[in-house]
Amino acid sequence: MNTPSANILCFGAAHFDRTLQCTGRFVPAASNPVRTLHRKPGGVARNIAVHLRLLGNNIAMLSAVGDDGDGEHVIAALSEIGIDTRRMMKLEGKHTAGYTAVLDETGELALGMMDAEVYDLLTIDRLAPQLTNLKAWPWWMVDANLPVETISWLADNKGNTKLCAATVSPSKAVRFRPVLDELDLLITNQAEASILTGIEIKEIAQAKTAIQLLRGKGIPDVVITLGATGVVSSSSQSGTAFWSPLATRLRDVNGAGDAFYSGFLSAFSKPHAQMDDAVANGLAMASLTAETNGTTVWNLSQTTVAERAAQAEKKPLD
Repeated sequence: MNTPSANILCFGAAHFDRTLQCTGRFVPAASNPVRTLHRKPGGVARNIAVHLRLLGNNIAMLSAVGDDGDGEHVIAALSEIGIDTRRMMKLEGKHTAGYTAVLDETGELALGMMDAEVYDLLTIDRLAPQLTNLKAWPWWMVDANLPVETISWLADNKGNTKLCAATVSPSKAVRFRPVLDELDLLITNQAEASILTGIEIKEIAQAKTAIQLLRGKGIPDVVITLGATGVVSSSSQSGTAFWSPLATRLRDVNGAGDAFYSGFLSAFSKPHAQMDDAVANGLAMASLTAETNGTTVWNLSQTTVAERAAQAEKKPLD
């Protein structure tokens, strides 16, 4: 029997990522010759939405782009894979956000530049007229690129919709602090969880303490990812547990965190979902993405994900 699709509305970043590499020694405050390694759509909410769609869910995207070619391309690429883009805002006189990474001659990051000003225009005034339509979606995945006032407004007006937070970065994670007690799901990494809790997180025991604090603030389901160390999850349903990463033929870790979120939410948003199944699904997606060049596994199959998820092992921490 086929598992029913979930209906999830994703709010947040959808832009282009560009990676350039110096062809000679990187010299600060100078003109450096470079070659373009890649230019592709990116953004946390966009990355999560794409994998959710490839996993068979009904997905819509709400974001802002400029009235430029990049904005048209971002919207078209989402639409082509069946993501509902009717809530994408194309803002006149603005330019589409973008992240540019400049690598030095060895491949290490020399300079990273993020232009995200257009997301500041995802204001309450722009979203309020759509509230009835937005609340028709039973799941909201909101990334921290939205203004803090908009995040708080969404939390206050979610009604029966499940609000799932993606913290994006340590500098932006603070935007969820005012609404922790209104979140239904929080998936965050150790650096972002430290910002939200004030607890240094370098080992599993510290992650457990942080996750208990976050659940004590009213969040029923919390996951803290620890990079190559693994994942700590907690819910009233399944307790607190540690999960090791799955065996992976490592190729490119970019996008693995967003892929974990997609795999987790795809499973967790289904009827009668179990936390353990969702974590296993998230680990499978992170593993498959790390074995792929780029941030997206375009040839996904439910069978491949299920087979990888079956390898997940849980170690209770209660």
